[in-house]
Amino acid sequence: MIAKKKFAAVFTVFMFLMSLAIINVPVKSQSEPTVFYVDQPLGYIEAKPAGTTFWVDILVNASGLPFYHPDGIVGWGFLVKVDPTVLKPVAVNGATAGYFLYDYATLTGINYSSKVSILSTIDNVTGVVDVTEMIVPTPGYGAATDDPYGLMPAPQLLVSIQFESLTLYSDTTINITNPEYMDANNVWHPVVDGDGFYQGLEQVPVGADLVGRKGWAEHHRFRLSKDGDESIADSHGSPGVMTFYAKIKNVGDLPLTVRALFRMSKGGVPEPMVVSNEALLEPGDVVIVQGNARAFTEGDIGKWTLDVFCEYYFAGVWNLGETVKATTFVVVA
Repeated sequence: MIAKKKFAAVFTVFMFLMSLAIINVPVKSQSEPTVFYVDQPLGYIEAKPAGTTFWVDILVNASGLPFYHPDGIVGWGFLVKVDPTVLKPVAVNGATAGYFLYDYATLTGINYSSKVSILSTIDNVTGVVDVTEMIVPTPGYGAATDDPYGLMPAPQLLVSIQFESLTLYSDTTINITNPEYMDANNVWHPVVDGDGFYQGLEQVPVGADLVGRKGWAEHHRFRLSKDGDESIADSHGSPGVMTFYAKIKNVGDLPLTVRALFRMSKGGVPEPMVVSNEALLEPGDVVIVQGNARAFTEGDIGKWTLDVFCEYYFAGVWNLGETVKATTFVVVA
């Protein structure tokens, strides 16, 4: 009830303003075209690692149309085409709060008697999304942007399309094809489109890998009576702590942050990964990183396997190096 009362007050103010507009504001002639365009503040959309999903917004500027008028927009439709080897269309979102026609229908009260409906089909084989949105049944007055009272400034969010990246290294145009809008007289009009561009990264050699000794444990034989005693220092590291080491090289052409992962197991049962410190490597540089195992007890006596991996951070994710070093150590009394 509270929400309805609040909306009723907004609607009453709107209708009062529109009554003034009918008296005082001349109807616009379409001095500028209606435009549907991909939102890309950088001038392009940055490529994402394969498997990443993301949303692309399509905006509308209809400042040349009269607001709340039979010549305004009550429906629209178009196709969006992408290279299906680069992007996979996943979903479409619209006809809800925050989107152009829905907000217009809510603001003007049209949604009391009409409904904003969106229909879409997705073809992943061809990379085509076919999307249409309508106010049904058709009201007598349509929407525009940049109305005299600043209620719907341009641009407005028209629709959002979700894609899945299939590659980080290829480009594709996000092509808006055959865009049209329908006015309240059921007449369709062409729209100027602004395509988007999904820009892949230049494919340069990138990577890091274990080199040299690759990976090893501080002690081949970890003696609880000595190395496990915090009161007794040794020549390698902290008393009472088993340290693991890895030697990593940046084998690519870009600076990279690297780290090592150490997985120890006994009897085929692995324990949680030990993660080393991180290091920034220039191309060709080598570093030794380290991580500390948990404290060992008498229950850990016996032979352990240690698998050593390296990772490098690139394109927003940690990537695994090619080499895995398997070694062993023994815990003794």
